[in-house]
Amino acid sequence: MAPDAIEGTDLRGLIQSSPDVIVIADPETGAIVAVNQAAEAFFGYTQEELRSMNVLALHPADERGRYGQLFETHFEQQPAVISQFEDGSPVFAVTADGDRIPVEINAWSIEDEAGDRPLFHGVFRDVSERLRRQRELQRQNERLEEFSSVVAHDLRNPLNVAQGRAALLEEKCEIEHLDPLQTALERMGEIIDDTLTLARSGDRVGDMEPVDVVSAIGSCWEVVDTSAATLEIEEEVTVRADPDRIRHICENLLRNAIEHGGEDVTVRVGRADEDAIYIEDDGPGIPETEREAVFEPGHSTDPDGTGIGLAIVQRLAEAHEWDVTLTDSESGGARFEFSGVEIQSSTHD
Repeated sequence: MAPDAIEGTDLRGLIQSSPDVIVIADPETGAIVAVNQAAEAFFGYTQEELRSMNVLALHPADERGRYGQLFETHFEQQPAVISQFEDGSPVFAVTADGDRIPVEINAWSIEDEAGDRPLFHGVFRDVSERLRRQRELQRQNERLEEFSSVVAHDLRNPLNVAQGRAALLEEKCEIEHLDPLQTALERMGEIIDDTLTLARSGDRVGDMEPVDVVSAIGSCWEVVDTSAATLEIEEEVTVRADPDRIRHICENLLRNAIEHGGEDVTVRVGRADEDAIYIEDDGPGIPETEREAVFEPGHSTDPDGTGIGLAIVQRLAEAHEWDVTLTDSESGGARFEFSGVEIQSSTHD
């Protein structure tokens, strides 16, 4: 059957000019009756070669029977989107070079020129990038589950012990340090609860409202031992965020600065750009080779560190749809920049 078997000159022109990969075949024999230039480029065959082939030859040789059954089923149920088998395995196209490309086929029937039989019209789309994103999302979910397990068990158990001992101590003694201790332990419990909620519910945040970043860091100063640390405000910034989540970000960055820069570390806060803020310190910094790894749960360059602080920072930033970048500060310390931030006011405005 020749290319002019496709009804109408306009339709033939649309098929040839389409940027999509189009293959039209006889559903009874599987013979390809028409293709376009995009198909020629995609499969690596000339249009003449393609028109001499069976449509099943565009798929893995060892599974052509399976593909034939798949197309027969969908031709009866068309229009259809064919991207996987019933077992969830992807549909592949095979090029002239033998490359296997995962594809999605949008299929429906059209009439031939004589109008006496339907033809199988398939639009092929490369879904390699989509599958790559799906695999990456699955890996992220697995890491989140691992992270949740660490928080739920490895932190919750010692916290419960500490809270129980503190309660017993409070019954027997009157010590001025007990109230701050109980406050810190309660705060730890809140962080664990909130972090688990975030990790297990994806990228959700609570109510968004104007948050003063300096005030958020200030609220962490009593929880973290910052007696000798210095806070320098390069620029006061108010951003739209979940106040509880941004407090967690600030607290973890503050702890990170003290753990690595020492008790007398200086922390600076300011605006980096029209949609970016930064929090940096004057500590030793983080080597460039480790900057991606430090955001992974369990990774820590401090033998006493838990390895989850910066992972929490990244997760909470992503929950706000912010990008977080780790670079060097001017003094050589660690500088965390958050971009994509909705800045509502600053001393710069």
